[in-house]
Amino acid sequence: RSHLSGKRHGRLRWLRAERRAQEQRSLFVSGFPRGTDPARLRQHFRAFGDVATVVMDKEKGAFAIVELRDPEGRRRALEQPRHLLEGRRLRVRPR
Repeated sequence: RSHLSGKRHGRLRWLRAERRAQEQRSLFVSGFPRGTDPARLRQHFRAFGDVATVVMDKEKGAFAIVELRDPEGRRRALEQPRHLLEGRRLRVRPR
């Protein structure tokens, strides 16, 4: 019982809840040209809502995680049938 009410356990529960919330606001994006600036992705997805963060795969530059500020923006982005950036079709999926 004391374990469940401890600081570490409480922090871990909070962290897991925050990760689930982030997942509900985030998109997995690939298909953009190599060397694409994260600001270009931010600009593209701003049409669906405020963008919180854009995290790109630094080693290969093959994918990015785009986190919007609210789940509605994510839903709108996923409902969009086609995403084009610099003439290339993006693959946008739930994270």
